[in-house]
Amino acid sequence: MKSVLWLVPVALLAACASNAPIPSYAMLKEGGIYQTSGLGISQDDSEKTANYNATQTCLSQKKTPVVNKMDSKYQGTIGEDVNKTVTMVSALLKSTTGKSYGTVATDKDYKTVLDFRCQ
Repeated sequence: MKSVLWLVPVALLAACASNAPIPSYAMLKEGGIYQTSGLGISQDDSEKTANYNATQTCLSQKKTPVVNKMDSKYQGTIGEDVNKTVTMVSALLKSTTGKSYGTVATDKDYKTVLDFRCQ
């Protein structure tokens, strides 16, 4: 009897997994279009995060994401050019002195909004 009892939770989990909801980092919009976003210290990082979210959403349906629209924006607290300059100078100082002087960049400086569908 004890050996059969462990099958009940396993069966319940399997039933739930087959009807998996959309992951919380994607939103279903009208017409079967999903929308997700990604944040990053650089535009490239934010785009990678948004693409990862889209891929994870479609994987839950055993499909592949097809991008309809991608929009990346800088949303840092200081100007984008100033941020890039400070980051470059900080990296230069670190490479020459071996000491880190920090940076004003944060992992939320860039935001990418991605509209996609799963096919």
